[in-house]
Amino acid sequence: MAKFLQLIRFPNLVMIALTQFLFFYYWIVPFDDCYIKIGLFSLVVLATILIAAGGNIINDIFDVETDRINKPHKLFIDTYISKKNAYLLYFIFTFVGIGLGSYVGFAINRTWISLIFLAIAGLLFLYSSHIKKIPILGNVIVSILVASSLLILIAFNKEHTVRGKHFNLFNDFSLIAIEIYAIFAFLINLMRELVKDNEDVNGDYNANMNTLSIVLGRNRVNKIVAVLAGLTIVFILYIISEYLQGKTITTAYVLLTILLPLLYCIIKIWQADTKREYKIISLLLKLIMLFGILSTVIIHYFDRFDKFSSLLS
Repeated sequence: MAKFLQLIRFPNLVMIALTQFLFFYYWIVPFDDCYIKIGLFSLVVLATILIAAGGNIINDIFDVETDRINKPHKLFIDTYISKKNAYLLYFIFTFVGIGLGSYVGFAINRTWISLIFLAIAGLLFLYSSHIKKIPILGNVIVSILVASSLLILIAFNKEHTVRGKHFNLFNDFSLIAIEIYAIFAFLINLMRELVKDNEDVNGDYNANMNTLSIVLGRNRVNKIVAVLAGLTIVFILYIISEYLQGKTITTAYVLLTILLPLLYCIIKIWQADTKREYKIISLLLKLIMLFGILSTVIIHYFDRFDKFSSLLS
């Protein structure tokens, strides 16, 4: 069971589910007339994590040769399960996920939503089979897919009436919040993908992969990650100045759990060279992502936005 959970990247799936539920409870439910109810929304979450789990499986299927070198101790396919059974799991997870997402679309009279889930599943397959071999494009695509777990919520937007006024389900400020968190998730994941490419450069080279680390070398990729971390810091400082003025607790939380760790990442990545160093930086970026997601809880309980509450007044 432990190896299977490792195969589907269970902690990552938990993070996806946590992110979507947090946004449901803190950015959707507060509206008087919540368009999508918890039962249907739970199916959206389940569809998302099933498709993501399928994507992780198909990625490992195509990565068997590189993983023999990069992660021999974590090799699940051809060690604990055959490729044939792994493909079966992939198809089950993917098609059930697409089916659940399509059901929700039909239930709310938005059949086109099924195309979104189908497109995400298709892109995950193309990423694993072809796109990941293209320098930087593969990193960008997988980061977009990570951000899509938030962006997909916009598909459930709908105009409705609250106290005689017309609103969208995602009003201006909640829509901005989704976009901010999606951009943050994209940037952090892009950095992490590049760090992982540096970590796995030897196995990727032997498997004839063409990652940015192989094309440019690890030192140059280190500098790119540092620049991306700097841009992320600038982006967060802009968000603080634009939306967190007077929100002392949230600002302090962001400074301590996101900005300072990002500064530490810049220092560490600048001269990183060993597999262990890259692994630590990758883990730190994952923690920064988690703290970023949890910031919505801090906002809700400690620094409620007057802008947000006034939207319903």
